Amino acid sequence: MKSKNDLRSIIKKQRADMEENVRKVLDEKIYNNLIRNEAVRESRLFLVYASSPTETDTTRFINTLLSKGRQVAIPRCSGKDMRFFFIESLSQLRTSTFGVPEPDDSRTESVSDTDGSVCIVPGLSFDRFGKRLGYGGGYYDRFLKDHPCYSIGICYDSFFTDRLPAEEHDIGVSEIITEKGTVFKKNKTGRQ
Repeated sequence: MKSKNDLRSIIKKQRADMEENVRKVLDEKIYNNLIRNEAVRESRLFLVYASSPTETDTTRFINTLLSKGRQVAIPRCSGKDMRFFFIESLSQLRTSTFGVPEPDDSRTESVSDTDGSVCIVPGLSFDRFGKRLGYGGGYYDRFLKDHPCYSIGICYDSFFTDRLPAEEHDIGVSEIITEKGTVFKKNKTGRQ
């Protein structure tokens, strides 16, 4: 099995090499699968990453939630900490030092209670056990460990795999959605 860093390099290149028209078709299918998802239909608070150009797109999903009066919060990283801040529009975001859109924390309020929320989790890859290969900072592992929420990983199906290298501190997601639909979901006992 390849190391996490080797896999990150390979997958980042594959994502960067995706044709834009293919990416748009896949993003549309993932969006439709998210909107129809039971947890998404029932939740009022969404913790959603604002996607960069090579990530599975979340822009339309965020705009749809905001247009329906749902609460949306976007993460902001500082040091080893990640906090989510409420937004009313994507215009409240700015590009961070990591090159990703983040809220200006001086203009927005942070989320204090995540109970009952849905967290849309980014990842380079996910596996059939709910584990994810992130970007290496550990932000989502620390966040998900300490905050109760239903977590949904989204990725292109070509980056959904049988098994990823995982460490004890790696936190899996509750569900994984690709353009093909739900490809992983924990049952009430926490198993697939």
